[in-house]
Amino acid sequence: MSRRAATALIGGLLAVFVVTGCTAPIDAGATGTGTATTTPLETVEVGGVSRGYLLRTPDDAEDREPMPVVVMIHGAGGNGERAEAATGLTAIAETNGFIAAYPYGTQAANIPGEFSWNAGVCCGVPARSGVDDVAFITAMLDQIAATYPVDPEQIYIGGFSNGGMLSYRLACELGDRIAGIAVVSGALNVPECAAPDPIDLLVIHGTADLVVPYAGGETAARTAARFGTWTNTSVADSVDFWRERDGCERRPTTITEESVTTETYLDCDGGSRIEVVTISEGGHEWPQPTNLAYDATSEILGFFGLV
Repeated sequence: MSRRAATALIGGLLAVFVVTGCTAPIDAGATGTGTATTTPLETVEVGGVSRGYLLRTPDDAEDREPMPVVVMIHGAGGNGERAEAATGLTAIAETNGFIAAYPYGTQAANIPGEFSWNAGVCCGVPARSGVDDVAFITAMLDQIAATYPVDPEQIYIGGFSNGGMLSYRLACELGDRIAGIAVVSGALNVPECAAPDPIDLLVIHGTADLVVPYAGGETAARTAARFGTWTNTSVADSVDFWRERDGCERRPTTITEESVTTETYLDCDGGSRIEVVTISEGGHEWPQPTNLAYDATSEILGFFGLV
């Protein structure tokens, strides 16, 4: 994967995106619907419940050739609007002609406006109550494709923390529909993963992450107090599962540049790819040039071939 700088496009938009450091909640209900602070949410009904998402499309999107779709999924305690601000994805989508969607989870705990996902063993009320977030993302993709020209071969999912965990779950259950996922500070916390088709996987994780530990294990006490206790799969075990599923060679090609080590697994089934980016001493945050000297957004889009 080549490095593609998009800093100039997103410099004024980036914000720290962490599970334990949320800003003031927006006016949205327990199902992630309502009015965001800047734009009304699109809604779709799933199991009799209205679910919400932010949708950003290029100008004259209805008249364009079929476009890729990138779904960016927030972490526990976050929401779609914060995911948009943290990643700076919208400005790049507009410039490069693809659709960006930012879904909202459902009420995470007892703080209004904070949402999470049922990604298996994590997180909060959605996981304990069995919210069907796979059905929600499926319905959202169906609605987008019914409204705009979408390239069905270029559906990509990115997620941070609990959103990265849901990205893994979507790959397990919607692998025939998703071309690739990017997991930032997440873990494969799905008890059973069928993984029907090989897909591209990019993992980005810091070694000093205390919320979703790089080496796996229970999450930090502060996070557990808000969203419950669970055990995270390590980065190594998450990647090893997917490497075997994609049929990749065992030993990766490794490149280290300052604090960033990139491992690339080759010869995977169906032309799929796996890359693992380890950020030495990186914490639980969205990597960007101003905090970890790494531009996660542009690297993800480069991995997907969209910039």
